[in-house]
Parts: sequence; C-alpha cells; structure tokens
Amino acid sequence: MKNYFLTGAIILLSISIFFCGFQIGKSSNVKGEINDTSIVQDQGLLSLEETAEYLSMSQEELKKIIIMDDSERKQLSSYDTYRYIPYIEVHGNKYFNKMEVGEWIKYNSQVRKEYNN
Repeated sequence: MKNYFLTGAIILLSISIFFCGFQIGKSSNVKGEINDTSIVQDQGLLSLEETAEYLSMSQEELKKIIIMDDSERKQLSSYDTYRYIPYIEVHGNKYFNKMEVGEWIKYNSQVRKEYNN
C-alpha cells in the first residue's frame, strides 16, 4: 500500500510541477510581448513632417539641416555618431528614429553646433 501511495504522490507532484512551469512560462511570454510592443512604440520612426514638428521647426529648416549635414558628412571618412542628424531613406522618403533624434539633440547641444542658413 505504501508503494502505491508513494508512486501516486510522485506522479501527482510531477504533474503539478509541469503544469506550474507551463503556466509561469506562458505568463512571462505574455509580459515579454507587452514590453516588446511598448519598446517598439517608443522607438517608432517619424516622417520628415513629424520630426520637424518634434523639433519645433519648419520642414524647410529641417531639410536645410539635412542637406548641410549630408554635404559635410561626404567630406569625412569618420565622425561621431550623433554629429549629424541620423535618418534612414526608404524609396526617397526620410525617416527618423525618435530616440536617435533625441541623442542628436543632446550631442549638438553639448558641442553648441550652429546651423546658419
């Protein structure tokens, strides 16, 4: 009788551990997905218009900064990451990562870079 009780207890304990592990794993995946989504939302790409609005300037002013930065950048073989406004170009449209633009602002505020039209 003791052998059957011990065997049953071991089986029941094993099933309980497996079930709890499955539930914990499932709940941590859901939390991870939520966190990943919030990270993606924080790091979303901004269009030229949205970036100009974020920087509190006109689109024309932002375009002039991009043109000046690009012409300067072509002359250099290496430079600090945030010396020039970071963007990606897809099918002729420029997109900006909001966090990267924030870092660009910090960098250029420290070095006191001036843009003259």
